[in-house]
Amino acid sequence: MVRIMLIYSVINIVIQCDVISRSSYCDIKYVFNGQLGVKIADCKNRGLQFVPQDLPRDINVLDLSSNQLKSIDSSSLINYTHLQELNVRKNQLKHLSNESFQGLYNLAVLDMSHNLLDLSHAYSPELFLPIQHLTKLDIRSNMPQPENYNKQFDYPGHAFGVLRELTFLGIDMMPVPIFGSEFSQMKYLRKLYFQSCYLVRLSNETFKKFSSSVEELYLKNCRLNFVKTEDDALSPFPHLRVLDLFGTFMHLSRALLLLHPYRYRNMTTINVGHVSDLTIDSDDFPYALTITPDIVKNLKSICIENLDLSQNGIVDYKHGSLFSFDHPECLKHLSLKGNRLILAHINNHEEIDSFFRKALRLQSLDYSYNVVNFFIENSMTSDSNFKISGGSHVILPASLEKLDISFTIVNTLPLLTVHSSEKQ
Repeated sequence: MVRIMLIYSVINIVIQCDVISRSSYCDIKYVFNGQLGVKIADCKNRGLQFVPQDLPRDINVLDLSSNQLKSIDSSSLINYTHLQELNVRKNQLKHLSNESFQGLYNLAVLDMSHNLLDLSHAYSPELFLPIQHLTKLDIRSNMPQPENYNKQFDYPGHAFGVLRELTFLGIDMMPVPIFGSEFSQMKYLRKLYFQSCYLVRLSNETFKKFSSSVEELYLKNCRLNFVKTEDDALSPFPHLRVLDLFGTFMHLSRALLLLHPYRYRNMTTINVGHVSDLTIDSDDFPYALTITPDIVKNLKSICIENLDLSQNGIVDYKHGSLFSFDHPECLKHLSLKGNRLILAHINNHEEIDSFFRKALRLQSLDYSYNVVNFFIENSMTSDSNFKISGGSHVILPASLEKLDISFTIVNTLPLLTVHSSEKQ
């Protein structure tokens, strides 16, 4: 009897979905999370220029992404008081009314990314008042490329200050950003994600007004200019566990200096891949880089699980630097992809062998796209223990699950041999 009733209920839901789909621009779907049901209005990619008004009033999620909305008119969403998530990404939004979100007191997630909403004038002090319980706000990829990279930009704290329950904020990064004291009210903010990044200066003052609660910082692909940095720029985030600077051109040596606040701490991820580039090559910040102990003095002291040093022009490393971590046992994933580095030669063979012996949790090593086409004076030419000549060798830990050495070419050596331990 119970099974018959359950089947009957599902049939009723399917029938109801069909009827609603025929009477509006959207599909109505039900997703069950345990015993809780979530009612979703799927209106994405329908060519809509307005918010549909004939949807069920008890929908929990409204997906209006990939349409042609240019504005959200006053009270156009007021009938959907049960709404918990609103997605209007990839539209043509330019204007928001003071009452655009009127009645959405239960809204927790708002995605307005990939639109045309200018931070200079699109956000009024009244805009977010009805939705003060938001936990996730995504307004990335809205700002156009600025004409003046030297001008300070004041972020509209008068609008964002009421969002004190945010745990995620995605926003664009202007060249010389000024964040007001209102951002310090976001006491629950954990994840801060910048996109459409035009940054030219990351100073000790840049994040000073943010709450210290931030645990994940993503500042990626700021590559239109050389980003000048100050060493204590990240000090406002003492609890940071994830730092992703991939593709932000500030040079590897400067990026690693930013890690000063996290010496002797635990971090989940440090991504400083492609922070050096030929376009910013100079005598002070050379693209062809030899890693020294001073460059990695902060990095080596941190217990890191995931480390990305890819595409940074690394050609060599001195003793006591690249593979001299205080806690190699912490590493799970290491990427050296896209450099010009040979792992082992006669000057550092013992050091790298010690590193891999102690890296007991290492699961993946990416050594792909390393092209060594210059002469290495002290490259390994023989090793009696392995009865191999004409190459270099490393012993990898038994924990390793993935090794990527694709497109790695060592022109100066006849052979590169990688031996696995007997336990593997």
